[in-house]
Parts: sequence; C-alpha cells; structure tokens
Amino acid sequence: MGLIPDYVIDISDIYKSDEDLVGKKAYDLGMLWKLGVPLPEGFVVTARFRDEFFKKNNINNEIEKLKALNHPSLSNSVEKLFEPAKVKIMHAHISQSLALDLHKFYKRLAGKFSETSVNMFSSSKADRSMLFSNIKGDANIVLKIKTIWSSFMDSPTAIVVLKNTKSEMQGKIFTNQPIVDKNLSGEQINKLIKYCKIIQDYFYFPKEIEYVVSKGKIYIIKINPFTGVVNKFSKEALDNKKQKILAKGISLNLGIATGPVRILHNNYRDVKVKKGEIIITANLNNLLISNIKAAKAIIVNSIVPNSLTKTLYRKNFQLPTVEGIENATKIFQNGNIITVNGVNGEIYSGGLIY
Repeated sequence: MGLIPDYVIDISDIYKSDEDLVGKKAYDLGMLWKLGVPLPEGFVVTARFRDEFFKKNNINNEIEKLKALNHPSLSNSVEKLFEPAKVKIMHAHISQSLALDLHKFYKRLAGKFSETSVNMFSSSKADRSMLFSNIKGDANIVLKIKTIWSSFMDSPTAIVVLKNTKSEMQGKIFTNQPIVDKNLSGEQINKLIKYCKIIQDYFYFPKEIEYVVSKGKIYIIKINPFTGVVNKFSKEALDNKKQKILAKGISLNLGIATGPVRILHNNYRDVKVKKGEIIITANLNNLLISNIKAAKAIIVNSIVPNSLTKTLYRKNFQLPTVEGIENATKIFQNGNIITVNGVNGEIYSGGLIY
C-alpha cells in the first residue's frame, strides 16, 4: 500500500475499515469475508481516493459553484449545469502516488505480464449503483472509476474491483432454500449450504447468491436482493424475537458472545478484566483498550468518532463489539447475563440465540 493505507484497500482488509470509507456494499463483502465466505480476489478504491482526486483537481470548488447556481427555475437544466464538471473529471489526471497504488493492487490480481478481467461496481451509503463487467487494463479501470465518480458527484463513492474468476461451473441459489446443482460434489454442496447460512444470518433475510466453481473451489461472486416469497419456516428461523432485545446499537466488530456484564467507569488504569466478561463502557479509549484482552465482548455508550481508533481497534481485537448504545452503563447491571450480537448490533437477555 501507499503512505496512506486507506486510499486502496484489499478485500481481506475491508472489515477493518469504516463504512463511510468503503460504502455499504463493500463493507458487507468485508464482513462476509471475515466470516469465512470465499470471495474473488479484489480491492476497493475508497472514498478517500476520490476525495484526494477531487481536491487535487479543484473539482469540489466547481461542484459548490454549481450547487449555488442550482435554482428551482433551472430544474430542467441541472444536468447541463454539471456537464463541465463531469468533463473535467474525465480529463483530469490521477496523481502519480494514487496511480501507483491502483496499479500495484491491479497487478496483484493480474500478474506482472498479463491484464486480467475484473468486474467493478460502486459502493456508497446512497442507494444507487453502477456496474461494469469484464474490464481489462489499468487505463480502462481508471476510465470506469472516473465514469462512476462523474455519475455520483454529490455522493462520496467507493468502487469495488473484483477479479473475474474463470469457472468450470456456475449457478444461482436462494439462501433460504438451498437447492444445489447435483453436478457439485458432496463436499462442495455442504460448503455452499454453509455459505448460504452465513450470508442469511448476516443479512437477517434471504438473498439470491451467484457462485462459480474454479479449480474445484467455490466462490461467491454476487449477492442479489431476494425477490421470492419467504416461507413460514424460513420466516420463523429469521425471527430474532425469541430472545428479548434489550438494546440495539451499531456493529463495530463481528461475532456473537454470551457472558456476565462488567460495567467500567472512568478509572481505566486500575481495570483488571476477568476472562469471559462482557465489558460496558462510556467510551473506547487507549487506556481501556490496553486492558480488555480477557474480555469476551464490548458494548460502548458512544459512537467512536475517530476512524484511526476504530481501525486500530479492529486490527488488534477480534472481540464482538457494539457501539452507540446510549446509557448502556445505566441499562445493565454487573453480573447480568447477556448476548452481544456483533453482526446486527442487538443485545439480548440471557444466553446465545443459536
């Protein structure tokens, strides 16, 4: 990676990043990779890469000027107003340091002397997407990146680049009704059913997934919205209200854990966390981080504002962690047995839900 490691991120490192940096789709892929779902090799061109490009080429100022001109009376010509900025994005140069980062990650997929085919799609908080298939070569990748940026100028957008995996076999399957191809081996069928369960448990709703078999190994290449009918059994399986939900926050680290509550207040220097305890704290700071290795899970009142702190925390700790549960130190009491679901951010009363 370059001097700033979050301009381009390998797919295996996405889960350590903030959703703001990589977008919702990429973040979900990172979480699934961490949970063991096999994905094609790839990387993410982050929103910070876009921001740096826009800054270097003075594009943000152009957009702000255009927004100031955007008056209701001009509603029919908004697209035309933004056309010069789009043209500028398409013709501006990516700085050498950013281009080298991008080239390095692409060459990891392609090898030194070949130009492999990749699939590319946008990833942002906005519910909009753009997809390009079978793209080859640095120049064409840059062209598609700029095309996506120029289409979503008002929204910080990351871009996922995945290797187009050559396959001997491909198929589709619904996670709630995993009817698999009989041409698959018994081991492949078992693995595919396992991946279906992981994906459905993560999203808490069925999905249609596309997979390929390459050199005997299964890869999940697409996760699509489910358009069928959820049957009664599947709906009950997805109903998470069998356990009482005590609170709901935001997932910071994946995993599910059960244990006794230990509430920590401000005196972090003297903290001696016992093995298996679920720690509840108002803030996640460096003094606390150095003393929580024995903990089983963490609940944080506040939302951790510092992306660097989050990145370091995810890198060094694999504990299920939920942030943003207001008054958590008052809701729970020492010794309460609870379950922390680091997948969906819910906290349950009692033991494990599985």
